[in-house]
Amino acid sequence: MPEREDESEQLAVRDRWEHEALNFTPWLAENLQVLGDSLGLKLEWLQSEVPIGPYFLDILARETREDVKVAIENQLEETNLHHLGQLLTYATGCGAHIAIWVAPEFGYEHAQALHLLNEWTNERIRFYGVKVEVIKKAGALFPEPRFREVVYPGGWNKALTLPSGEMSLTKRQHHEFFQPIVSKLLADGFADSAHLNFWYADRIFPSRIHKKIGYAVSLDKGKAWVTLHIRLEDKLRTKQVFDKLEEHREHIQESVEPGPGTDWRWNRHDRHLFSSVNIRREGSIDDPPAKLDETRAWMLDLLPKLKEVFDPHLEEILASM
Repeated sequence: MPEREDESEQLAVRDRWEHEALNFTPWLAENLQVLGDSLGLKLEWLQSEVPIGPYFLDILARETREDVKVAIENQLEETNLHHLGQLLTYATGCGAHIAIWVAPEFGYEHAQALHLLNEWTNERIRFYGVKVEVIKKAGALFPEPRFREVVYPGGWNKALTLPSGEMSLTKRQHHEFFQPIVSKLLADGFADSAHLNFWYADRIFPSRIHKKIGYAVSLDKGKAWVTLHIRLEDKLRTKQVFDKLEEHREHIQESVEPGPGTDWRWNRHDRHLFSSVNIRREGSIDDPPAKLDETRAWMLDLLPKLKEVFDPHLEEILASM
């Protein structure tokens, strides 16, 4: 009787890494050999969160056999134009000969763009699209990551690409949830449509106080979040702004009524280039429609309150620096 092949289950990537910057990027930086082996490259970590002008490259590495720089852009959601632009900006900004884009799902048009870039550039310049998956094998205690080539020099595995123009179910769910929030905030003058950064799991609305400070709403790991996000030109200034805000923590929290079942999270994130102040409550994209409507209403009610309280403090702090 033939031996039965072990069954395996594919898990959501956020079951393994909860947060892109806090969990996935550090893990990837420490496990570049796994990524390199899947691509036939010998990768050596050089630096994480590398400043490229006012922006930050996730990981800068080196291909040791050729002694060339490698720019790695990673995300935990389906590919989008925002990250494609980042990859090109970072790769050219740091002089990388190899650019690697890691994501759990690749849109057809984004994969096609990488494929054509490989065809249009000389052989010393290479682009890779890599799908990250989390697999739980039958009988295994822990799930394990897996990387699969989507786009590589001379090839494109279209079977691993979403059909042209098709949204994944997850992306469609988040789009349907967040789009009414975006529309309402634009109509109310809360945000400028020319400066919105769109991610399917996050919406960040830059503050008019400073372009690197913004307000965000998100759904992640069973929680609904409303956030003040701070990421200035350098880490020191970011932490100074956060520390000065925290001096007013008691007054700020007393000035905002976030509603029942909520809690505050002040995250300095000492190891990272950003800091945040968050209010969270229970909430998931898989909630029934009535619950999702309630969560959306909570976000829309709380965002202006947060902005009204934080903007004067931020204006005073930045003016004194």
